[in-house]
Order: sequence, then C-alpha cells, then structure tokens
Amino acid sequence: MSTERAREWYKKRRKIFEKMYWGESRRRRDNLYRPSGFKEYPRDIYNLFTSLIDRDGKVVDLGCGNGLLLRHLVQHSRYRLEPYGVDFLEKSIEQAKNKILPEYAQNFTVANIVDYKLEPQSYDFILVDPTSIHRDDIEDFVEKLAIACRPGGKIIFYAYRDVLRVLKILSILTKTIPFLEKNLPWKLHRVVKWVGDILPLELQYRLERIEHKHVSIGVYRC
Repeated sequence: MSTERAREWYKKRRKIFEKMYWGESRRRRDNLYRPSGFKEYPRDIYNLFTSLIDRDGKVVDLGCGNGLLLRHLVQHSRYRLEPYGVDFLEKSIEQAKNKILPEYAQNFTVANIVDYKLEPQSYDFILVDPTSIHRDDIEDFVEKLAIACRPGGKIIFYAYRDVLRVLKILSILTKTIPFLEKNLPWKLHRVVKWVGDILPLELQYRLERIEHKHVSIGVYRC
C-alpha cells in the first residue's frame, strides 16, 4: 500500500496531467495524439516498441493514455495481440474505449497503476514508464510486474528523453545538495542517463538496453 506522501504525489500528478491533456478547448478534446503526450503521430517510436514483440499474447500498457500505442501494436505487429490498458485519467480511458480501440473497450481500466491488480502470469508483454512510480512503491511494484509476466515474456520499461533530461539535472544537483535527494519522488542512484538509472540497482543489470533519440528502453526477460 502506498505511503501518504506517495498518494499525495499521485494525486498532484493526476491533476497536472488532466489539465495538460484535457484542457477546456475543443481542439484538445478532439486530439487523439495529445492524451498520449505527442503533438503528432510518433510512428518511429511506436515502431520501435512493435519490434520488441516476438510472440502472440496479451499486452498491457500501464499508463496507457488513450491507448494509441496499444492500437499501433495491434495493427502493426505480425503477432496476434490482445491489448489491455490502465490509466488514472478517466477521459483518456473513455477515448480509448470509444475511439481508439472500441472492440477492446472491456480491457481498459481507470486506476492508478500501482493499485491495479496484476494476476500471476497474466501478461506476455508489460509496458510501463517507471517515472510514473513513486520511490516508496517502486520495489514492490517491480516485484508485482515480475510475478504478472508470463515465462518467456517481457517487461518493457521506458522513459522519454525530455523527462530523462530533467531527471539528469536533478541527479546532478543531489550531489551538491544532499537533502534534495530524499525529497524527490524518485531514487536517483547516479547521474541519470537512461531508464535503468531510475530502477532498483539489482534490476538495472538484468535489462537489455535499447536507446533511441526520443526514448530510452530497458527490456527485462521473464
């Protein structure tokens, strides 16, 4: 169960993203790219994720936005996939159900991903951005992911470069301002260069590192 400070952080984060992605203007409400954090369709990035799919199975995107990535995987992978998505923004999930993947509407859930129930060996592919997980939850959450991943499957950790640049600056500042590190929502063990640097140390060395100009990926093989 999340600590009080973690719950408060998730609450603030939800409000920020709701305002960012679902402002009052009609243009924002009708935009299919913005709820996934993009101004235009990120085909190159999504093709990279698609290349990591290597068998049929169930794929869950934890923090899926409106399910745009999931739709790309379903449509462009040469394997048969059953998509599932979880996000804490209700409007994003509504768009996923009504516009993006209506044929899989029953597979989308509104929830904070740390609270989402992950059954043992339930997914072949799990996608998650660990910057969305508070430091108080990250170790237990990673353990839950490992249990939920089927043998031979993959947990695909990723973080976008714009976020990593901010974390890199913060990680450098913590070296000169030690008390800052304890008050950050992430454990920054070292200067942040890739997604593995914000995950538990024992996990970092088990990841396959994949770098792209817009996204950093670490693949854990279950």
